[in-house]
Amino acid sequence: MTRLSLPGLRYDMPVGFMAGLGLIRIAPERARLSWNPATFCAELHGVERDDLLDHLLLHMTGRSQSRELHLRDDVRKLEVDTYRGWVASESDETLAWVRALWREDGDTMTPTNFCFTSGQQRMILMAQELAQSLDPGPTPKTRARVRQKFEEALFGPWLYADNSSSWGWDPATYRIGAQTPEAPAKMSTEGVAAAYWLAWEALPLVPCIPGQGTLGFVKENRTTKWTWASWSEPLGRDAVEAVLRRPAEARALGGRAMEADVVKPMSSYYQFFRPGRPRSV
Repeated sequence: MTRLSLPGLRYDMPVGFMAGLGLIRIAPERARLSWNPATFCAELHGVERDDLLDHLLLHMTGRSQSRELHLRDDVRKLEVDTYRGWVASESDETLAWVRALWREDGDTMTPTNFCFTSGQQRMILMAQELAQSLDPGPTPKTRARVRQKFEEALFGPWLYADNSSSWGWDPATYRIGAQTPEAPAKMSTEGVAAAYWLAWEALPLVPCIPGQGTLGFVKENRTTKWTWASWSEPLGRDAVEAVLRRPAEARALGGRAMEADVVKPMSSYYQFFRPGRPRSV
């Protein structure tokens, strides 16, 4: 079976692991995903490089018009009746997104724990705009540009040359005000557009669980953490979805348990992930 090394996606980075999940969710059905325990990098089995990039360009064509990107601009302040109406009427594909972005706790709605935004930021609108920026369109020049973005995301190095926000999922993009030449809010965003899009695509694999929270999130010693586990055996999408719910099985497949703290500086309303680290439990 063909094995494609993806050094741009590392499981010791929360955004890298998320991007790997998003990739296997939208990759060709024959694809299988594993994580190399020596390099920490993703490996995709069963797909050639050019075929994968062609598939991703096709996936992004018109992606910004998808139903889930137009349900709301943001995940905050959703009415419970609206949510219940979606559950009764939307397609299975859209419902997977609905259940990834919100959970119903009694008569209130709670957004995904991956929502680190605040203020004027609008989580879903940001995704819609990112999808628009990665639409290859009809011209060879635009297709070449978007292809290069996905090559950067998958094969590295990450150049951080895009004006794209990671929703707080990429620790490398967090700016400490005392260490920047001007206020961080006034500076242009520096990111990796295609990597962040792949991370967005992961959300249906980490749904909200009523009464608990988003899959993998825990609170320990008053610190909120996202926890995950890698695996070194090639797994298809359905198997990946299963091991995400049973991380002990992922570790039994040659993986490693990881965690990343969710923090919010005293001077900011926005949350972000700290870098990932091995988890002891």
